[in-house]
Amino acid sequence: MKRLFPAMMSALLLNSCFYTTPGSYSVPPTGGATGPGASSAGRVARPTVKFPARVAIARVEPGHGVFTRAADSDVESEKHLAAAQSLPGVSGIVSLNRTLMSSQVKSYDELDRQARALGADLVAVYRFDEGKRNSDIFVPLTLASLGLAPTKTYQIKSHVTLMVRDARTGYIYGVLEESGESGGLTAEMDVHNAAERSRHKARQRALDRMAEKLPTFWSSAVLSKGR
Repeated sequence: MKRLFPAMMSALLLNSCFYTTPGSYSVPPTGGATGPGASSAGRVARPTVKFPARVAIARVEPGHGVFTRAADSDVESEKHLAAAQSLPGVSGIVSLNRTLMSSQVKSYDELDRQARALGADLVAVYRFDEGKRNSDIFVPLTLASLGLAPTKTYQIKSHVTLMVRDARTGYIYGVLEESGESGGLTAEMDVHNAAERSRHKARQRALDRMAEKLPTFWSSAVLSKGR
């Protein structure tokens, strides 16, 4: 007990609360064109799409100097796909994540070329970023129970960012952002697994909110600029 008490007091003073700041939510990392003007391939970035149009969808993950397409869909549901397919002026949707292409991409120009190869006119690129917060509400109980007591709180906030690009010129029609949260209370030994489950829920909620805003965004930012 004489040795345990100082350790418990030190833990109380230090506490175990931390916060991880999410990355940039505006646009995914890129080496290609990021707005109106000249693209990295020398093309003039302007809207060229005539509706109805075919849309290529790509989900990417942040990386160092590159971005990686997510291998499988884990939070997307049929209702999210239905929301995209029902948009006015959409003649068809194809997933770049399910085609036999390199998983790592250095620029948006590469995504544009792959989309054009599949007959797509637009590229819809989206990504997730998370912020997380963990804290121990009663450290002595955590130590005394060897991490078995439910003393750890966790909170996950997920941001989803969608960018719609012209597959021919790299012109950005618009960027849409939404977020979702999830959290709870668990034991020290389960905090990682609980946070992963919560991250999944937070991403689903962010996508649900984006699906609700998608028709308005599509009409004002994309369809209005069509030819």
